[in-house]
Amino acid sequence: MILGIFFIPLYLIGCTKNGGESSGETKIFEIANTEEVVGRKHEEVATLKKHYMILNPPNNLIDLKELVEKYIKNHPVEGEIKVIEGKNRIFYISFYRESDDLPRDWQPDESYMNTDRMEHHKRDLIASIIWSDAEPQKEYNVYDKSEEGKVMKRMHFIEDQLVE
Repeated sequence: MILGIFFIPLYLIGCTKNGGESSGETKIFEIANTEEVVGRKHEEVATLKKHYMILNPPNNLIDLKELVEKYIKNHPVEGEIKVIEGKNRIFYISFYRESDDLPRDWQPDESYMNTDRMEHHKRDLIASIIWSDAEPQKEYNVYDKSEEGKVMKRMHFIEDQLVE
């Protein structure tokens, strides 16, 4: 009975921690309130930065690359910055894993005594895509990282070509 009192609450906490994602299903969603468009009117470049969370990402880096490639093909972002004559648009898309520091409901915090922005969560960055109007070939970086954020393995692709 003493064991039951101890283990049942732990089991219930474990079940609720993943918020119903215990099925292991991979899901991708945009992290709210993190989109940035950088560039002034007189500058020749405008950059769109978008940040996404991947729940239960694949461990295999090629599978991860294919996942983010498929996602961005099915959810194009090019229409989110209007084409302006003479301006080059750059698209930088980042994908993060869920962690204790970056939970699925994370939001940026710009309060007076506390600042928590996307750039503070690079250790959970597991994939990125960059391309531009001038260089339309997409470059993919995918990472296998330790819990602490140390890069164990990195793969870099230009479209489907592995580069190193």
